[in-house]
Amino acid sequence: MMTVLLPNPFLTDRQELLDAPDFTRLDAWDALRARFLSLPVDPLDRTGKGFKHSG
Repeated sequence: MMTVLLPNPFLTDRQELLDAPDFTRLDAWDALRARFLSLPVDPLDRTGKGFKHSG
């Protein structure tokens, strides 16, 4: 079993919150979708506003 973590548009490589989303970080996800699922880029993937942590 293997876990693969793709870049998150809301986090830096050190898992710190970004001030503004960087949707260029979805390039790897887009390439995987295209190659293995034959799906184009989904504009919905770029509509996120971030996420909140509880506590």
